[in-house]
Amino acid sequence: TGRPHGGSTVTRHQAQRLTTALRAVLIGLGQGVLLGLAPDADEQYFADTARALVSGVNLVEP
Repeated sequence: TGRPHGGSTVTRHQAQRLTTALRAVLIGLGQGVLLGLAPDADEQYFADTARALVSGVNLVEP
């Protein structure tokens, strides 16, 4: 909490929601790798995905 985001400060509630969302996405990606649905998802892919979620960076060309 208290970290700047989009010019304002992230509240405790927002931080908790973001943590839950990130956890769900990373668990889903991990299960996809284990089930063979995302065999090319390496450690860097997980890091890039998490970074894009918290920073608003677009990983796909427009």
